[in-house]
Amino acid sequence: MPQQNHAQTVSLQDATVLDEVRAQTAKELGVNVAEISETTVLKELPGADSVRLLRVVAQIERVYDVEFEDEDIFAVRTPRELTDLVLAQARTEA
Repeated sequence: MPQQNHAQTVSLQDATVLDEVRAQTAKELGVNVAEISETTVLKELPGADSVRLLRVVAQIERVYDVEFEDEDIFAVRTPRELTDLVLAQARTEA
């Protein structure tokens, strides 16, 4: 049973981070969060440019107290990839 609880906790954290990534992206770009799925290509969203997307990343770094390498940031194309980056960074800093 403890194994199952651990898996539920991890997936809840994953969903929470993904929701935060989507919310921060929507806020920065002025779009409805419903328009952003985990596989949406960030650069294709209305109003998206490198400066605005870097602001999203900076906000996510502040929210989760993580810091990403530049090459990792520039490789991110979707909210799922940014979520995975947050979770991987949080694990290495734990």
